[in-house]
Amino acid sequence: MKRQLRSQGRQSPLLWGRLALAAALTAALPAAAAFAQEGEGATDDSANAMIAISADVVEISGSISKDVGFSWGPFQTGINFAEKTPIPGIIKIGDFERQTQLLTSLKLLETEGKAQLLSNPKIITKSATQANFVVGGDQPYPVTNNQGVGVEFKKFGVILNCLPVINPNKKDYIDAQMQLEVSNPDFSKPVTVGNTSVPSIVTRQIQTEVEIKSGETIVIGGLKSSSKNETLTRVPFIGRLPIIGRLFTMHNTIEEQKSLFLFVTFEIVK
Repeated sequence: MKRQLRSQGRQSPLLWGRLALAAALTAALPAAAAFAQEGEGATDDSANAMIAISADVVEISGSISKDVGFSWGPFQTGINFAEKTPIPGIIKIGDFERQTQLLTSLKLLETEGKAQLLSNPKIITKSATQANFVVGGDQPYPVTNNQGVGVEFKKFGVILNCLPVINPNKKDYIDAQMQLEVSNPDFSKPVTVGNTSVPSIVTRQIQTEVEIKSGETIVIGGLKSSSKNETLTRVPFIGRLPIIGRLFTMHNTIEEQKSLFLFVTFEIVK
């Protein structure tokens, strides 16, 4: 395993490099000490460290999410919004130091059937290596080409891309860039190609960069969706008659709002 060597005096680093063998550290330190009043050797294995990522994708009805306090207002469970230099185009959110009450409410909603755990993927990746989660499917779309009509597939569902890096200055902390995309077919807005109608794809995206302590959980929310279903029920034959047919016809409209929450936990594997 390659190791990094750092020898630092009072002002600035004097020796920096990689050693193929740990035994070479013994020979390298005296060379650095000759140029500094204080020499300090250290091995840095953070570049080869592994990070475990666990993601819980939870869907909660809009009315219930308001009742249990899933909002970005002031929390009473202890949220620490970490100060961090933002990257252009990246949004900052806070990290949870104590999310016990929040997770307890979530488990209660699952038990009552008011919340649905869509997926719980887990993965282990190397520090500074991107990890990808894809939970969804492919929607076929007819397309026209030189050979006639073909089929093209478009992905939908929950797509999460994470790039975790162990903070070199704080070994128990992880800097993570995350990109979340949530898309689903919308049957209320069909797309017609030739004689075929297919649902359109509605997409929502979030990008963020966070600094989080190993073992803690980041919550991403605010991804709301609404659907409107209309049904028409009528008595056969009589319901089709002009004017009087309205007395034997019933319209039913159901509007449903849902909120998607993503709970992501990062932990350094030791």
